[in-house]
Amino acid sequence: MKQSLLALPLGLLLGMAATSAFATTGTINFEGMITDITCPIEIINPETGAPGNLVRLGRVSKSLFAAVGDEGGHRDFAMRVTPGTGCTAPTKATVKFTGVHGSTGTGNTLHALRSGGGYASGLGLAIKDNKGALIGYGVESAEYALDENDPTDMLFTAAYKSTLPAVGTGAAQVEVAFVVNIT
Repeated sequence: MKQSLLALPLGLLLGMAATSAFATTGTINFEGMITDITCPIEIINPETGAPGNLVRLGRVSKSLFAAVGDEGGHRDFAMRVTPGTGCTAPTKATVKFTGVHGSTGTGNTLHALRSGGGYASGLGLAIKDNKGALIGYGVESAEYALDENDPTDMLFTAAYKSTLPAVGTGAAQVEVAFVVNIT
């Protein structure tokens, strides 16, 4: 089994609108540092097809999180596996995500956001596979079939998910590392 260890800081900066007259916008920065690669892997914006580490969340209102388990700010991203030099005939891959700030939520399946003054509270980051199934914190994803000759985009969705009945506004930042196991 070939294994690629990759660090993906998910700079999740989200200014959540309060009930006051102030409005803010937010973005999610997906930035990757790829080391010990057996197959080249790029972070791809599936809406544009462009490689890069920025997926815009847009404006997410606190009102979307009325109860524990509510989600908002859904955005797609992909990890592109390109066969070629150093990547001999891959057939499948799984991905495992973990975070710098630990886990949160029921069963600790979500990625915890940075905490403290000025940061949003009562939320975690959910990462789902291409079929909409939650990939738990530190749990391997379902298998993605890889093309042996052409690049394959493994599709994922990230969303904020409420972990408490009351969500606090502020910036939302999560740093997530991932390991791609290619066989």
